[in-house]
Amino acid sequence: MSEGYARENELVSVESNVYDRAMDVGIALSIVTFVVGMLTFADAVPLGATGTELINFFGLLLAATAGGVGIVAVFSYANVVPVTSQRVRGVAFGLLVGLVGLTVAAVALPVSLATMLGLILLVEAGLLAAGGVASRLELVDTDPSRTAGLLAGLAFGVIGAITGAVIVGSLPGVPSAVVGVPLWLLGAVALGVGFGALTIGPREDLGSTLPPALILGVFGATIATAAIGVGWQWAPENLSGGFTGGSIIPLFVLFGSLLTSWSAAKCRADFGARGRQYGAFFVINLNAFLMVAVMVAIVTYVTVKGVSWAFHGFTIGALSLLVVLTPPLVLTIQYARAPAGTDEWHTAARQFFRVIPLAAVGSLATLLLGIFVTGTTFEVPYQYAILVDRSTVMLDTAVSVTPSLQVGNLLVIVSGALLFTYFLRRYGSLRDVGTEYEQLSSVRQGLPAAIGLLGLLSLVYIGIGPVLDGLPIGIGVATLGAVAVAALALAPLGPLVTGEGSLADRAHRNSQLLNVGLLGGVALLTAVVVFEWTAVSNPRLGPVAPVGVVAVIAALASTCAAGLASRARRATDDTLRHRILGDQVTLGLAAAAGYLTLIGLHVAATSEVPFVLGPIEIGIQGSLSWPAVLQGAIPLGEAPGGIYPAIVGTIWIVIGASLFAVPLGLGAAVFLTEYAEQGRFTEVVETATNALWSTPSIVFGLFGAAFLIPRLGDNLSLLAAQLTLSFMLLPLVVITSREAIKSVPDEYRDASAALGVDKWKTIRSVVIPAAMPGVVTGVILGVGRIAGETAPLILVLGSEINATNAIDVLGGFAFTTSPPFVTNDALLTSSAALPTQVWAIITAGVSGSASKGWATAFMLLVVVLSFYAVGITARTYFRRKINYE
Repeated sequence: MSEGYARENELVSVESNVYDRAMDVGIALSIVTFVVGMLTFADAVPLGATGTELINFFGLLLAATAGGVGIVAVFSYANVVPVTSQRVRGVAFGLLVGLVGLTVAAVALPVSLATMLGLILLVEAGLLAAGGVASRLELVDTDPSRTAGLLAGLAFGVIGAITGAVIVGSLPGVPSAVVGVPLWLLGAVALGVGFGALTIGPREDLGSTLPPALILGVFGATIATAAIGVGWQWAPENLSGGFTGGSIIPLFVLFGSLLTSWSAAKCRADFGARGRQYGAFFVINLNAFLMVAVMVAIVTYVTVKGVSWAFHGFTIGALSLLVVLTPPLVLTIQYARAPAGTDEWHTAARQFFRVIPLAAVGSLATLLLGIFVTGTTFEVPYQYAILVDRSTVMLDTAVSVTPSLQVGNLLVIVSGALLFTYFLRRYGSLRDVGTEYEQLSSVRQGLPAAIGLLGLLSLVYIGIGPVLDGLPIGIGVATLGAVAVAALALAPLGPLVTGEGSLADRAHRNSQLLNVGLLGGVALLTAVVVFEWTAVSNPRLGPVAPVGVVAVIAALASTCAAGLASRARRATDDTLRHRILGDQVTLGLAAAAGYLTLIGLHVAATSEVPFVLGPIEIGIQGSLSWPAVLQGAIPLGEAPGGIYPAIVGTIWIVIGASLFAVPLGLGAAVFLTEYAEQGRFTEVVETATNALWSTPSIVFGLFGAAFLIPRLGDNLSLLAAQLTLSFMLLPLVVITSREAIKSVPDEYRDASAALGVDKWKTIRSVVIPAAMPGVVTGVILGVGRIAGETAPLILVLGSEINATNAIDVLGGFAFTTSPPFVTNDALLTSSAALPTQVWAIITAGVSGSASKGWATAFMLLVVVLSFYAVGITARTYFRRKINYE
């Protein structure tokens, strides 16, 4: 029944369709309760929420889910992310139906969130029991086995024994023992045997549904009747601690959701071997998600403790946040498009988990679109704590998402550059495809000359710019370059729209024109923007900035070209042409992202003159305001300011330590692995590096304080901190780099030697690139350690608190004609850093509320995770390069 319905190649009864939909709702409810259980366990949502708070919670959950499902449905309809599994569609339908029902129940029933969760567990229990009974009475077509299996029986026997022991042991007014046997033990044996027999004895459809339904019923009734409520506490006499309803209820909900997903998934897949696999796979994925959630919970705890201070006064426009979300949206689309596997039992489950990230990002994007379409401001008011004269004072603040259409150029540059790099990386080549026109060949040859001329003019302006200030050269050249870019970007559209033959034929024939027009336009406009920066000119025709307008026109033209190529691609069955048109789509999207990036760079090059296009404005400031991250401390003001100097100090410490340690460590690993004779010497070095990596960090700090500081001006300094942490990072880089180089197959070296390549070139061009993923992994692990080190920094850097200005390392460089020729006083001064600030505020209680300390710890996590993201991206790049992807 179910598999026939899922594959749409068999006729099924109406009852089977209803049965499938009911099980889809059961799976969907298990997902909802799993998510809500995690939120309540992390105290993100109070279990005692009632009335408006409860309605708003389920309403927001419904809106986010509807947006996510809607985004996936649109992409599936457009065949961008084809969702072919009826199971996935059924679960999506169940999510919407379930959340609509829960929202209506929150409006109609005067209950708390805890009671609502208990009622949901009871509903899930009823669905499972009804599904098992319907299958046993053969009301639907299923294929259950003779029994649910011994393993399932043992599992439910253990669950029943634990449940019996807890229930009997907590009953009031009953004797503790009967005939010398503890009563809780008798209850455990009775329920354990009963649940085991109920699982193994009947047919699989009853054995897989009735025991979970009973357990869910017990959990649900216990929570719904407030036998274990929000204020419930249990403090056993033989334990120093106790249990509260705030921790037990989420655990009941999480465990119940796992049971529901397992049992409902088996029902949905017809029981039997396929049902067991589908149920197990679903539970494994939820368990993996739970393990990730436990690790995330640690980060979440720090975030919850510090987020109130970290986001005080945070304001951003909806359009700015949409710009930030664009790269994640593209990545989630690509992830969802990846094949989910073969047409077997796990395809639906894999496809479901692949579309979850797209649904999450898409739902957030939908909410943001709603904000600036309706013109309303989304605001979350709250209070945060500061210290005034050693007394805690609560200040009112809010996190706001406004309908502002102002965007900061830095957000545009970063998001656009990421998208441009991503699409360009996926682009193949159209160099020898299609028709080569004579005029096009002339343009191809002239573009490098034009770009070179602009570069030369840029150098001239850098050298003698003041002499040329009175001449209109800058404005004229930039305007002429912008016009040429517009011509290049618009040139491919005409032949694509009005040429002879089908759209696929026209697109294939004009591949060269598309290649030169789009890539050449991006390159030429980049040279124009660089020239703008050096010439300090902002060419304008009245109120219009030609460079910015041309970038917008070119971006639209590139998007149209990508759309036409995509339409042609869907209309052709030829494999080679399908691939070529796919490259055209990717090229068009890359060019569009490149042009949008150049708009941000144009704004940066023309200083404080924003680019305005209708209601949209791209400027230096934008709509982002984040005092905690973008400001220094304000010692004399009521507002506390921010921790920007500590963030900058931490980043420079990590960068400096990496620049010292990585080249030395990689060089040492190459020498020890490729050149040094393997013997006693290399064994001693390996032992020493392992011992050095195991050395406590405080020892490195003492070494830095006793050895480095006296030789660096006898002052605490950023350079001393960088060198000290580089010594900590060095042994890990050596160890991981050696192992990575050893893992490179000898066949690589032999093949290179057979081609007559010398040893050093083989190491440089073959061995090191092949070992780079392992090297980067070691650097990632090392950076994660040194970024959070506190003890060494206290000794060599100090613990500066409430810094008002960030250290300016780049601006501190000075060049002289006498040795040492280059100096930097900023490196020889102390700086604030996140780890020492956390220690000073939370542990030592110095200058700042505890919430500020937690906010500093939160920002430290963000900085470390950012370095992780950079490292993982680099590692992925080298792996793909090795695999020729």
